[in-house]
Amino acid sequence: MPGKKRQKVDPLYQLFEHHLVSRSYEDSGKFTKDLATEYLAYIDTTLAHVPFKLRQLVTEDLEAEAHEMLVKKMYGTMKPADYVNFGGVVHVTKQDEMIWVRFTPKTKSLTE
Repeated sequence: MPGKKRQKVDPLYQLFEHHLVSRSYEDSGKFTKDLATEYLAYIDTTLAHVPFKLRQLVTEDLEAEAHEMLVKKMYGTMKPADYVNFGGVVHVTKQDEMIWVRFTPKTKSLTE
């Protein structure tokens, strides 16, 4: 449709759907662990940065989110509209101030 803005889908949701279609798993734990690991690898290819000391915590959070997505998918309560990404990221300063930053591939740093 001309004039309609294309919505961006969260990369975690895209990866989740890809894993469901293209891979077979014996248990949900392996599924969520693989999904979290692959998503963290994806984050590493972007301009985003996950500090080394927080990687384990982020991985556990991603596993929990992937598990929640899997449960919602199994019980039919998942809506793709819930995973629309508006392209915004939050930059937290040293003074714990949160600043919304528009994330685009052209952005070289959060402070520019």
